[in-house]
Amino acid sequence: MNTITDTKLQIPKSGFIHNLLGKAIISESFETFEISKGIDLHCTQVVLSPSENEPEEMAYLSFYPVDANEYYLQLSFLPEFDAQSPEGYNITQLIFNPSFFRQWPVQLLSGNQPFRFDRTSEQAFSLNAIGKDLLEKILKAAEVKTHFINALRKQEYAIGLLSLALEGFLVPDEANKLPACNFLNNSTERDKVLETQRIILQNLENPLTIKALSREVGMNECYLKKGFKAMFGKTIHEFQQLERIKRSKALLSEGIYSINEVAFMMGYGSPSHFSTSFKKITGMKPCELIR
Repeated sequence: MNTITDTKLQIPKSGFIHNLLGKAIISESFETFEISKGIDLHCTQVVLSPSENEPEEMAYLSFYPVDANEYYLQLSFLPEFDAQSPEGYNITQLIFNPSFFRQWPVQLLSGNQPFRFDRTSEQAFSLNAIGKDLLEKILKAAEVKTHFINALRKQEYAIGLLSLALEGFLVPDEANKLPACNFLNNSTERDKVLETQRIILQNLENPLTIKALSREVGMNECYLKKGFKAMFGKTIHEFQQLERIKRSKALLSEGIYSINEVAFMMGYGSPSHFSTSFKKITGMKPCELIR
């Protein structure tokens, strides 16, 4: 068997990100941490163009066979997009190199997907509360290098995330199998989505995150996103932005407030971001409404 060392072939850190976000990326920066032998953590901070559709919160498993019984497995975690965040958009990736998998017999790995050597595999999965907690812990522990117990915990967190991802691959979350949103046949679930719309409209000046909305109405985040898109034809983020701009347009048309005042009233981080969002949705600049 030809053995490939981890240093001879590396999965590009930005390859998956560029394939997913495409032209939306304006700039990016990387930081890499070694979690343990065969496991690396890549933290990527990107600035996205406000003219592009913002990504939704999601996790992805990507499997790359590179030679006989040699492969990489990559987990990518995309958080909920927050256009107001001064820190940019932070993407976390865990890379499991060939050396990590060599500690197990080939027969043990090859019995289940995604460990196929004849093709790459990729699947999105929802990160549950346990997974989010593990991701938060590994990010906090990543920079600590001198504490042995911390090193053990980092490896534990990484393997925990891998286990959750593989479970999601082998037994996909039912919420990811509902393109027709059959759960909306239940009037209680429909009412939760309608309640979400009402809450959004009442909080346009201070938009709630999907996580906060799901807690408010008592509905799984993934179901809420799918159900909202099915009922209103737009993602929650798209609906929020459209309604915020509608409200902004009405305020500007009154001729009482300046553009800066309206941007501040509607919770935008800067007048320039407000103007960009306004033109994207209305096709005109805010100044065109000022009398």
